Amino acid sequence: MRENNFIAFWLVFGFFTGLSIGFLTQTDPFDILTVVAFSTLYFYLMAHVSVAFFVRFMKFGKVHFEKEAFERKLDWFFNQLLQREVHIDVAHGDSENINTAKSAGSKG
Repeated sequence: MRENNFIAFWLVFGFFTGLSIGFLTQTDPFDILTVVAFSTLYFYLMAHVSVAFFVRFMKFGKVHFEKEAFERKLDWFFNQLLQREVHIDVAHGDSENINTAKSAGSKG
């Protein structure tokens, strides 16, 4: 989530929270407006503080997806699969040769 979206979300959340609290606790329209303004301001400032700390402690130079290491692992797995396929083909071929030799020996 981008920073602007995060701030906008908490701004709207603060507005509706203040509106609901204002309607539940106050009867004068000016008092409701005051509660809404303070709640919105509080959530707006907390969102900015949260984003500031996030940006401060985030390591932007860090690579999140190491493509080269991933490709090396995929190549290794692919080579392993090829080797195992060769082993299975050899084993399967040997068993076919044995079965054909048994069937030829039993006929003769």
